[in-house]
Amino acid sequence: MKVLLILYPIKHYVNVLIGKKESPEIKRKIATFYQRLIEKRYLDFQRVFVLFSETKNSTKPNRPQLWEGVSLRNNDIVGACGITFKNHRENKLYPEQSNILALCPKPIDQLIVGGFHLWDCVDKIAKYAYQQGLNVLVDEDLTELFFYRVRNSKGDPFLQTPISREKSLKQTRKILSKTGLLENARKIRNERPWLVQI
Repeated sequence: MKVLLILYPIKHYVNVLIGKKESPEIKRKIATFYQRLIEKRYLDFQRVFVLFSETKNSTKPNRPQLWEGVSLRNNDIVGACGITFKNHRENKLYPEQSNILALCPKPIDQLIVGGFHLWDCVDKIAKYAYQQGLNVLVDEDLTELFFYRVRNSKGDPFLQTPISREKSLKQTRKILSKTGLLENARKIRNERPWLVQI
């Protein structure tokens, strides 16, 4: 089974990345574009969205936290990570990676991971899945990098992230090459086989 696992697509994270100055219209456009990326790239995937837990019941996801950039289908799985957002922030608690992976239906033939944050939770669960022998890859366009890619050099929204992952990767190579960071990025990615190699 092909599975798309999105970690913590919550309003709190997104609002920080979009910024307070953006109009409701721009926020809706950004949310719609994120939905479109998921739909176009992963139409035939089982989608699993992981949220922080409710305060009174750690087995139930805190659904009011869910960002509008996630449009749920009938067969989507929305699961709880086992800890509250407050415990994660204040006490630096992290959920058990095995519990998160257990939310995914089996067998997993291909696992795509996105969400928040690329170099923290996303990297940790992708590494864990890789160590379990799974075919896993991080889609960086579905992490916080999405919010930087949909802005121009002045920081204004322009919604130009390519739907095609190949075109997006080509843009990434070009940007890293211009900034002189390509070789360093290749080294980091080589050490993390769950990231797209460039």
